Amino acid sequence: MTTAYQLNNVKVFHQQQCNLDIPQLDIQNEQCVAILGDNGAGKSTLLNLLAFLSTPQQGKLQLMGKPVQSGLTPAQRRTIGYVNQQPFLMAGSVADNIALALKLQGIPAALRPTLIANALQQVNLSHLALQTATTLSGGELKRAAIARAIAHQPQILLLDEPFSHLDQSHLQQLEIIIEQLAAQAGKTVIFSTHDRLQGTALADTTIHLINGKITKSPILNVFHGQLNNKVFDTGKLHIHTSSQYQHASRIAINPHEIIISSVVLDSSMRNHFSGRLTAIREEASTIHLTIDCGERFYAFISPESLRSLNLSIGDMLCLSFKSTAVSLF
Repeated sequence: MTTAYQLNNVKVFHQQQCNLDIPQLDIQNEQCVAILGDNGAGKSTLLNLLAFLSTPQQGKLQLMGKPVQSGLTPAQRRTIGYVNQQPFLMAGSVADNIALALKLQGIPAALRPTLIANALQQVNLSHLALQTATTLSGGELKRAAIARAIAHQPQILLLDEPFSHLDQSHLQQLEIIIEQLAAQAGKTVIFSTHDRLQGTALADTTIHLINGKITKSPILNVFHGQLNNKVFDTGKLHIHTSSQYQHASRIAINPHEIIISSVVLDSSMRNHFSGRLTAIREEASTIHLTIDCGERFYAFISPESLRSLNLSIGDMLCLSFKSTAVSLF
């Protein structure tokens, strides 16, 4: 599998503050990748770099195995389609907007009608080709912007928070469209989202960002608070850590390392909490549990464990995890 992007020692600063710090990141081609993190984690900053709309103050980027130092060539530019968080369509019809984008990409006029039709079909908007773009609903606008981005048939599609401000119906439509686009041969789809469960479910692989840095821990259990003598106080729970940090304002707990039981375990694990099971869902042969212990925890277990525990919504459970399962930031 070829590499779509390689980032080495990349740093982005804003007003003397480091907003992105990535020592090494390889993004493989022909994958669906979710960039996950809270607001301000650096998701848009990273996507802007991948779209080459900005440049890092430090470090190097490669696109399809080739270094990019002084801007993209027209051929390289055509490999990328980008949709920002709040896409803007100009006056005119949906088809007019896509035609203009194709013209700017240097696509011959004779090819444009077919490319426009194909792009609109992929996002289920063929019936709105002649509608004035400024009259579209929020969900239709997002899909029209995606059609505009994919019309020239780029290898890479970048989507910044594509699900924001959508109702459930439009959100589900867009999830299906992203899955279908990512399934096409030779295509790479990279999107950002603050919804960690959604990102994990849709993507082949995930990039977890906290404070501009990549963490290997799945960030499904992120809590804010204060650290004092290796105990992190969330305001509701006291969580034991093994960190040597003197100061930290956030922690993340790996959901794979949380042990679920019906009674408190007699073990060396430092962290034990009781709570009510509020949700059960299955993703990729893994059971995702949501447990309210004053703070909301996510835990991953196997289908076999689900059957042996005989769990039901509303059950009171105990969860336990080692101090080494906690990452601090």
